[in-house]
Amino acid sequence: MKTHYINKVIGSVAVGVCLLATAGQQAKAGEMYQGWNYSIDSFSDGSGGSNYEIKGFAVTETADSVYVALTGGTPLTGTYASGADDDNIGWGDMFFNFSGKDFASAEAEGNLLGVRFASTNDSGVDQVGLFSNVATKSVTGENNGYGSIRRYYDSGYNKADTMGTDIATADEAYSYLYGDAVADNPTANNTQTRNVINSGNFVGEINLLTDAQLAAQGLDFGNFGANGPQTFGFQLDKSMLGGVLPGGINSFMAHVLLECANDGVALAGNIDIPVEQQDVPEPAGLLSLGFAGLAFLKSRKGRQA
Repeated sequence: MKTHYINKVIGSVAVGVCLLATAGQQAKAGEMYQGWNYSIDSFSDGSGGSNYEIKGFAVTETADSVYVALTGGTPLTGTYASGADDDNIGWGDMFFNFSGKDFASAEAEGNLLGVRFASTNDSGVDQVGLFSNVATKSVTGENNGYGSIRRYYDSGYNKADTMGTDIATADEAYSYLYGDAVADNPTANNTQTRNVINSGNFVGEINLLTDAQLAAQGLDFGNFGANGPQTFGFQLDKSMLGGVLPGGINSFMAHVLLECANDGVALAGNIDIPVEQQDVPEPAGLLSLGFAGLAFLKSRKGRQA
């Protein structure tokens, strides 16, 4: 995969190793502000106007919870659109990739987590909540949208910060979503949109949060001039993630597209999963694991940006 994405993951692993010595702060990609990790999207790449403009994506964590926030012009329940099969276009599902690989590879290997947070969308799963072993599909056909990311960019929406701070260019988007081979020659056929969960194993419920509830946790998109008319999010318990991720620092790339794929946003960061006392290796062992992770990730550096 491209150096841009791998460097974010390597940075996360490196700081995980430093934590052993300092017990200090976690490293985050994106833009850090008052404990939240932000990815600020282009304000002019929402095809169809302000109702389809995503402005930002943010994540923070406490000892036992992960908080996720989105802001933009699309309400949680979607917006009226006569071109959609159900007269409504809303949010797709959110995907968390902890594999260190591109999105397509992670899905093929059964390593994707997904969150259905919008109960009115056209997801392939019925419940709102966290899912593991996720397979994806496109619902752009039902929502008068872009069947491929290449068509979206060819329609004039190839802007700086195309998927936010952490996937800032079309080339980076192709590389992360489909792999470097596709990024070398993206076409409408090999960049098919995948924006909802098709199937997966239900892990547990999430708690939906309002703008006010997120602000009480310290969220402030306004610091970046990115407050949209619609801000909402969710909280999930780390105990659920502990069942599918190892204890310690876990680096991820997360992203979400609208059902029509008229806009999307991504965020790179870390989540610290509590380690049970009896499962904690000796410090020397932890350091070995950390440096082994660095060596593995460095060996996977792809073509230069």
